[in-house]
Amino acid sequence: MARSVRLALLASLAIVVAATSGCANHVTVPEDPASPTRAYLVNHGRHASLVLPDPDGQWRRYSHGEWRWYALDETGLFRAMQAFLWPTRATIGRGTLSRPPEGGGPIPGIPEGYIEAIPFQVSQSRVMALRQRLDGHFDNADTRQYQPIYALEFVPYPQDYWFLHQSNEVTADWLRALGLEVRGLTLFSDWDFQSD
Repeated sequence: MARSVRLALLASLAIVVAATSGCANHVTVPEDPASPTRAYLVNHGRHASLVLPDPDGQWRRYSHGEWRWYALDETGLFRAMQAFLWPTRATIGRGTLSRPPEGGGPIPGIPEGYIEAIPFQVSQSRVMALRQRLDGHFDNADTRQYQPIYALEFVPYPQDYWFLHQSNEVTADWLRALGLEVRGLTLFSDWDFQSD
């Protein structure tokens, strides 16, 4: 019980810090990456997805979240509080898009919709390395759980999910792996992209 109270107090402190320090996640995209290719950050409002090109000419969407909420569709206020205030099982989702998420309007393969899709140029080798790393989580078919609400296949993710390690923080880590600089608390899905 004492651990849960400490974690709740820590989360509350983080909310206060976020509210008083500005919430935007400032992302700097490097200029002239080697062998550039286009990728996208898709802002869904509360969280974001990362969309990367694959060798077959399609697009792979990756998203991070809480296992029971996203993979099992166990939602509601109590579940949100559990996922928010103390560590629970995390997941990443993977889906395929037939076209890039741009041009406005609904995109097949993103049923939950989105506020904006932000394109950026990054090194093709970094995209390949990140895609291989993320796809490695899906090697064991027995752990996969398809969720039609999001058109994503989910698998467990090795680090717990909670307020201070949630989807926007993980998305920021993926952007850093692509060679982008991310500054800010990454608590919310508020992304400010700038060129280097």
